This record gives sequence, C-alpha cells and structure tokens, in this order.
Amino acid sequence: MPDALDKVKALAADMRRWARDFEGKGDTARAQANARYAETIEAVSHELEAARKRLRAIPTEYGDLSDLPSEVLAQLNLSKVDELEQQLRDIVAAADGREVGLDQIIIELYRRHKVVQERRFIMNKLYRMAQKGLIESVEGRKGVYYLPKHSSEQKRPSFDDDLEDDVPF
Repeated sequence: MPDALDKVKALAADMRRWARDFEGKGDTARAQANARYAETIEAVSHELEAARKRLRAIPTEYGDLSDLPSEVLAQLNLSKVDELEQQLRDIVAAADGREVGLDQIIIELYRRHKVVQERRFIMNKLYRMAQKGLIESVEGRKGVYYLPKHSSEQKRPSFDDDLEDDVPF
C-alpha cells in the first residue's frame, strides 16, 4: 500500500498538470484555482514531512538520523524506544525548542494519547530519557525539559564569539 504522503504529492502534481491544461485551453480562472490547490496541497506535504522527521524515534548511540532516507534506515539494526518514551519525546519535540514543564507534559500525554500515569512515574521516565540523551533537562529547574532544534537551524557561532569584550584592539 502506498504511503499517504506519496499520494498527496501525486495529487499536487496532478493539480499542477491540470492547471497547465486549463491555461492552455484559455480557462485562466480554473487554471489559477488548480494552481492554488496545488500550492496548498504541497504545503501540507512539506509540513507532514517536517513533522515526520521531527517526531521520528532517534536512538542516541548513533546521533541524529533524521537526515537519512528511509532506504538507509531500513538497512540499519536499530532498537526501538518504548511507546511511552516515544509519546513523551513527541510532546517535548512539539514545543519546537521551547521549555515544557511536567504538568504540561502530563496534560498533553492525556490529550494526545489518553494515557494516565502517576506523576512520579512520568518524572522518572523523563529523567531517564534525559540521561539517555533523548531529551534535555533545563539546568537548575526540576521537571522542565526541551528538545534542542536541529543543529542546522541553530545560530552558527561567529569567529569572534569567544573574544572578550574588553580587548583593546
């Protein structure tokens, strides 16, 4: 069975083709409408691709594997993260680099997955996930976590970032 994303991309391509066909027949209104639909469908497919990359389980011993195509990932022998860890990681990742507190995580865990767990159990699970490097804990704050944005999205250091401000030249 084909992937839903492939079907959406094919539909966008069809809409583009239909827009060109209508343009060739002189029906600019239908051509423009199909072009707008194609743009919307393409935006949805890009958003879905980005979400899949961001929310994919990533084993810590190999680092970030989100840039690898599915053909390469299929050849690797990767251990899966348990379901609750994946759900918790998805919730922290959905914050898009912002800090998420334990209460927010518990609420989202119920809203998204209808999972009810003891607070202490969730705290312990998040702590172990941070120890494994699946998520990051905020230094100096208990029960607050975040998932750093992909390194290419972060500000690259400048050559003079490590220079002191009081250098006389």
